[in-house]
Amino acid sequence: MRTVISVSIIIISSVIGFFMGSGMNDAMGGAALFALIAGFACTIHAIESMKKP
Repeated sequence: MRTVISVSIIIISSVIGFFMGSGMNDAMGGAALFALIAGFACTIHAIESMKKP
């Protein structure tokens, strides 16, 4: 379930980044940037939540 939520967060953030980047004439760059940031955040959250007993 955690993986599905992480993937959906990354997809939603890349769509948001696509539209924000299109305003700055770099749609794919914005999508990649937002997806990368969300991916790092989801990875760090998953690692931190595994440490708790």
